[in-house]
Amino acid sequence: MVKSYVEEKMLLRIFDLEMDFNNRVLFSDVNLWIEHGEKIILIGPNGSGKTTLLNLIKKEAEPTKGRIDFYGQKMGSVNQFRIEVDRTLYEEGLSAFKEALVSYESAVQSAMKADLAAYAEALSQAELLDVYSAEKKVREMLKGVGFYEKDFERKISTLSAGEITRLEIAKLLVRDPDLLILDEPGNYLDIYGIEFLIDTLSSMKGAAIIATHDRKMMERIPDKIWDVDFGTVKSYDGKYKDFLIQKENFVKTLEFKENELNRQIDHLKRTIERYRNWGRDKAIKQAKSKEKFVYKLEKEREGFELKHQNTFKELHFKSESVTEEIVLKVSDLKVFAGEKYIGTFSFELHNNEKVALLGRNGIGKTTLLKAVASNKKEVEWGPNTSFAYVDTVGSERSDESVLNNLWKLVPIWQDYEVRRYIGRFGFEGDDAFKHVNALSGGEFVRYELAKSLIGNPNFLIMDEPTNHLDLYMIESLEDTLIDYNGGLFFTTHDLEFAEHIADSFFILDE
Repeated sequence: MVKSYVEEKMLLRIFDLEMDFNNRVLFSDVNLWIEHGEKIILIGPNGSGKTTLLNLIKKEAEPTKGRIDFYGQKMGSVNQFRIEVDRTLYEEGLSAFKEALVSYESAVQSAMKADLAAYAEALSQAELLDVYSAEKKVREMLKGVGFYEKDFERKISTLSAGEITRLEIAKLLVRDPDLLILDEPGNYLDIYGIEFLIDTLSSMKGAAIIATHDRKMMERIPDKIWDVDFGTVKSYDGKYKDFLIQKENFVKTLEFKENELNRQIDHLKRTIERYRNWGRDKAIKQAKSKEKFVYKLEKEREGFELKHQNTFKELHFKSESVTEEIVLKVSDLKVFAGEKYIGTFSFELHNNEKVALLGRNGIGKTTLLKAVASNKKEVEWGPNTSFAYVDTVGSERSDESVLNNLWKLVPIWQDYEVRRYIGRFGFEGDDAFKHVNALSGGEFVRYELAKSLIGNPNFLIMDEPTNHLDLYMIESLEDTLIDYNGGLFFTTHDLEFAEHIADSFFILDE
């Protein structure tokens, strides 16, 4: 039997997709496809609908309109399979291989009842599993996503939420599905884990859709980039640099259309006003007819407005200059995480120096930052140095509004001054009244930045500042920190972010 083009080439196809949420159209008129083995990077501003699109593809949600057809056999995603909490980390990792083997054995049994050709194909696929290399592959994947050999005997019940996500990513890579779906894996992986994931995805036979804001992944993995913006999802061929050129041309086209619509609307409104001033019945009817046309044009214009590309607006803060050469001196600082000994540290940071602290997950980067931010006698700050600790990871969430919390820090400010300030961090209009404990991950990062910077410190300690920010926010924050005239000591899993900002690197290792 000859396979059709769709069966031969297509793995997934999206037809006329529309998704509405809370009386708002997230995206519409979406027509996309994935061929076997293609790697797709999914990007878009926070709140544009990336996760919703992935859920639709996984059949975990129903679209308002349209349909999605999957022509493969196996689709893999995080949280897809039950995890046994009584197993060890290694046993759970190995279970992925056993589940795959059971699946193929079942396929072989089914094929035997059908015909010899189907049986031979299923048996061939089972042999590809290479049972004898299972343990080696599981160990490789677990280490690749950031676990150590000593972690292999840990019970699943002792793992953090982030560690469980890393375990699930490792299991997915072991399974090697026809279509792998990952939503912001960089939020859980360190720089080494991201590098491992890039290499693994680049060499795997199956297709993949990865939602990410990591520019290293965008530049090295994709055959296409899907961009969720302007109320639809548009596909661009090539890597990130290719995307930037194509997107810029697309935006210019939208801007031209928007300007043309503005011109038409302004002309029609002047005409309507003139007709109404005449006061004749015929003129009034003509005015009403043109008002309907204006309404139609205004609805059309909404699709061209660049309303999703959030940035830190006018965020070019200046701090008081530091006169001393050495702004931070750490001498024989012993650092512990509970009873676990992290290390003893001695170092100096100089005026306006920007240092990135890198290392594997769990190595103690956050613990070291918190120790430096403490008032321990081993930590000596310069007499004119004022620092702020930007905690985007473990800070407690208040049940008060963003506006009220920030106003408490500067009670002498007027209402409009506080609102103007937080507006620079993306909290405009009603967003200023959002309760902190109801903020999304990206909103909370912006809130913590606003809270920490309100006192104009001349030294910043930042723990994973790019976590949960979309690409536009990351690039905007990057530009801000490059221009910042103070010192900086920060951790990040975004290597490109670190390379663009840091003057030097501290590598934390065992």
